[in-house]
Amino acid sequence: MAGAAVRTVLSLLAVVALILVAGWLMRRVQAGDGLSRRAVRVLEGVSVGARERVVLVEVGTTQLLLGVAPGQVRTLHVLEQRIERAAPAAAPRFADVLQRLRRSAGAAP
Repeated sequence: MAGAAVRTVLSLLAVVALILVAGWLMRRVQAGDGLSRRAVRVLEGVSVGARERVVLVEVGTTQLLLGVAPGQVRTLHVLEQRIERAAPAAAPRFADVLQRLRRSAGAAP
């Protein structure tokens, strides 16, 4: 009875370990060790309708503005000057937000 339970637990641990190893391998294969860069990168995208999007794509050194809809992709514009992506603004610290909320709650009647 105890032997069967131990065997079941060990089998379960082996399956979980196999799943984790397979996931790690898949990420390594998809990442390509950072040696190969992707030729096409999506820089930005915005939805302009229920199923339509405008996407800024970089192919090598060329940037393209594409219109994407179900079943079709159209080149809207080939950019002559590259659009540099700005660094995202830093989010306010939680402590600062909490302190500001406490001040505003204390000032209210």
